[in-house]
Amino acid sequence: MSLVNSAILEDYKHRSKELIDISAPLIAEQIFITLMGIVNTMMASSIGEYAVSAVGMIDSISHLIVALFAAMTTGGTIVVAQYIGRKEKEKATGAAAQAIVLATIFSVVIALFFAIFRGPVIQSLYGNADADVIQAANTYLLIINFSFPILALTQTIFGILRGSGDTRTPMFITIAMNVFNVIFGYILIFGIRINLGFFSIQTSSLGITGAALALLLARLIGLILCIYYIAFGSKNIRLNGWQYFKPDFKVQKVVLGLGVPTSIESGLFNVGKLLTQIFIVGMGTAAIAANSVAGSIMSFMNVPGQAFSTGVMILVGQRVGKNEIEDVKKTIMFAVKLGMVMLGGLCLICFPLTNAILSLYKPGPESMVYIKQILYAGYVATPLLWSISFIPPAGLRATGDVKYTMVVAVISMWTFRIVFGYLFGVTLGLGVVGVWFGMYIDWIVRGLFFY
Repeated sequence: MSLVNSAILEDYKHRSKELIDISAPLIAEQIFITLMGIVNTMMASSIGEYAVSAVGMIDSISHLIVALFAAMTTGGTIVVAQYIGRKEKEKATGAAAQAIVLATIFSVVIALFFAIFRGPVIQSLYGNADADVIQAANTYLLIINFSFPILALTQTIFGILRGSGDTRTPMFITIAMNVFNVIFGYILIFGIRINLGFFSIQTSSLGITGAALALLLARLIGLILCIYYIAFGSKNIRLNGWQYFKPDFKVQKVVLGLGVPTSIESGLFNVGKLLTQIFIVGMGTAAIAANSVAGSIMSFMNVPGQAFSTGVMILVGQRVGKNEIEDVKKTIMFAVKLGMVMLGGLCLICFPLTNAILSLYKPGPESMVYIKQILYAGYVATPLLWSISFIPPAGLRATGDVKYTMVVAVISMWTFRIVFGYLFGVTLGLGVVGVWFGMYIDWIVRGLFFY
């Protein structure tokens, strides 16, 4: 019996170390990604509720675009991970190049669409918002639209590096992007005035335009660092010649075969989220601001879960490449359990700090009430429901099973989150809090399908 217990303990230690080693940089990276959104939200809050509402509205569109990009990179990440698992670095490099080509084409098409139809999209989605909010939203989307192709290429290169087992480099580049975002954001949003006698400089306050420009510049710097590293610094992937970018339709078909269903899943899922945002827009500026602030806080708290989800996809992809199929389920379920523990611990820490955290955002009195209700419910629901709902599908995608995850996600979102979000939030009059309750029902249904 002691030998059995010892073997179980050793297996637990090995799996913990393996998952944490690959996820720790991902956690740090996700923290800084989330901080970028939080800093932008706090700076926008300093401008006024109209600004934070506009940023929150456009973030809903931006999250849809980012999710589509991330889904498209999934194919490249999985293929690279499987080639690395088989120790075929040259094929991994070729697959990486094809993923970059596909990301470039896809992102340029998306950017052109929003360049042409930005105004009608905002008006059709958020026409009930106040005029000053609509105007600010137009300005913000006009500028960050230029960053969409930049972000798509950055995400693709990050996915390639993660698939090769390198999760640290994306972390460091993300940290750099966030540092630049904070610096540029402060300078451009508020303006600066320096007078040293022999030298003086003064810049104008650009408000929400400055917030968008800061994000654009930070993302551009991140892409430059990514290109340099993958051309000259990476050990497993070295894209230092144009020959890798010659169209290889066979590899592209494999990448698209994994990426397209995931993109459809992600796209329909985020269109559903966008629809719930429309419900909230009809509830007034205070509800919009509350949803934006609560969303940024909850996304920060969910960092370990997101990191474990990506880590599981990498580990499972490499196991498939090594033909260790029997270990896939154990890897996934271990990550689910560890994710629940970590999310629970983080929620326990944040609960007594809620007022201190909210003081950073300076929400209005009505928004404050909504935010607290959302957060207190989230402290309970997130540890219990999120891991079992979102970590298993990440592992399934890495095995090539992208259709089942797509079907479950789409049905759960459109049948449960939207329906119950409207029922609770609009029909029963629970407002923005009711929309969040609809999301938790969606999580329950997902968990039942993936358990």
